[in-house]
Amino acid sequence: MRLFFMGKHGGSHPNEMKERTNGLPIEQATIPKQLIYPMSMHIGAPAEPVVSVGEKVCIGTLLAKAPGMISANVHASVSGTVMAIEKRPTLNGFSDCIIVENDGLDTLSADIKTEAEQITEAALILERIQEAGIVGMGGAAFPTAVKLNPPKGSVIDTLIINGAECEPYSTSDHRVMLEYTEEIIKGIETVSYLFPKLQNVYVAIEDNKKDAIIAVENAGAHLSNLRVVPMKTMYPRGSEKNLIKLLTGREVRPAGLPAEVRCVVMNVSSARASYRAIAFKEPLYERVVSVSGTPVKSPKNLLVRIGTPVESLLKDCGGFIQSPEKLLSGGPMMGRTLSDVQIPVMKAMTAITALNEKESRIGEESDCIRCAECIHVCPVNLQPVLISEAYRRGDLEKARALGAMDCIECGNCSYICPSKIPLLQNIRDAKAAIRTLDEKKKEGA
Repeated sequence: MRLFFMGKHGGSHPNEMKERTNGLPIEQATIPKQLIYPMSMHIGAPAEPVVSVGEKVCIGTLLAKAPGMISANVHASVSGTVMAIEKRPTLNGFSDCIIVENDGLDTLSADIKTEAEQITEAALILERIQEAGIVGMGGAAFPTAVKLNPPKGSVIDTLIINGAECEPYSTSDHRVMLEYTEEIIKGIETVSYLFPKLQNVYVAIEDNKKDAIIAVENAGAHLSNLRVVPMKTMYPRGSEKNLIKLLTGREVRPAGLPAEVRCVVMNVSSARASYRAIAFKEPLYERVVSVSGTPVKSPKNLLVRIGTPVESLLKDCGGFIQSPEKLLSGGPMMGRTLSDVQIPVMKAMTAITALNEKESRIGEESDCIRCAECIHVCPVNLQPVLISEAYRRGDLEKARALGAMDCIECGNCSYICPSKIPLLQNIRDAKAAIRTLDEKKKEGA
């Protein structure tokens, strides 16, 4: 993919590659006969099964419960029968999953309401979001109820709704902003009850989505504190700390939280899902996924039941016109390779992207030439090559000191590197190794 860089501005201009899907309305994806629910679709501890093999379930039935605060409930997205609880391939490797055989009846749980309730009590708002298993749907997958409940004593005066969607190919949030605009606005209104000192609500949208900017402006015109902010298109414009800096001028310290600078940030799809959780007690059981890429015959934006195998989405798009060299969950910058088309759609899976051989070609790695381009394009002002080198030397404490844990994994460094050093992967591995090291220290304490 050709990139046009902006020099020392912490960003880049990858080819957007959104034109095949950004004008396509959302379609209902085929609901498969069997669905696979990973216990870990979120940051934090895996959910723990609360159903047994042979048990009948409805849409919205709780399948697995969060064991603690940093976790998320998992719900059935079809009605049917629990067939197995076993390890299956997921984005996180082979991990525990609940398998449900779809009976085709789409029977709703009696807990899901058919008419919207007006909820204004903060404790009940948070309770319903937590019970519904809502997580960051832009890719982060952090439990939303935790994000919306900052530490005691925090004063939140700014709510930022992230509609940037800067990842190439992905158009799922774009379509959500166009087709579920009213629910996003209702989500903003309802979530605002959590923050009595709230002064500003910003909906941040890149300027390559002019129709979404107009739609959200019109739908939110009655809210005096809401401002839609068109942003110059640049990758990774949608990163949380960058948005806060751009919109408020406030800077979140390394390893700090947005609440420390009086901000909360949530994705547009998460805002919509939160509204439905609060008003209808509806769990997060479906999401919009864009399926695109040069090899895909008929790219689409699909409304997909959580747990649907990726293979089913590819069939809905007519398969491939050429064999893909790489298949990604997400886009080419931050996406993760899909090793198996039986991997299920999870809560934070925004896109499925297929790349041909030319698009996925990386080239052979060579020695660093000290050009500093990776430093120039890093949106959080890290030194990616130094973190990578520290990790390769086995010096995890040096990697930590250089800010490895502050990396947002945008992928700019790997794409700009003329030596084709796998900087992003090395930093991801460094972060995982640091977490493992810290866990061992806790166990030995």
